[in-house]
Amino acid sequence: MGIVSNRRKDQELKVVFNDDSLIVDLEGKETAIPLLWYQSLLNASAEDKAKWKLSGDGTKLIWENLNVEILL
Repeated sequence: MGIVSNRRKDQELKVVFNDDSLIVDLEGKETAIPLLWYQSLLNASAEDKAKWKLSGDGTKLIWENLNVEILL
């Protein structure tokens, strides 16, 4: 799946999915999160995965449609 970008408190944030991981890249520092930890993300369509937003304080990725929040 392609890269989705947003800003996190004036930092560049990229969210990428591959077959088994969610990869969060914050200013060049990558963190891979196994999708097995979040079954609703693992089973979600590409369209649903793309519907994330950043919390108002910039500390969480949120998928309201999947009821998933991940602390950054």
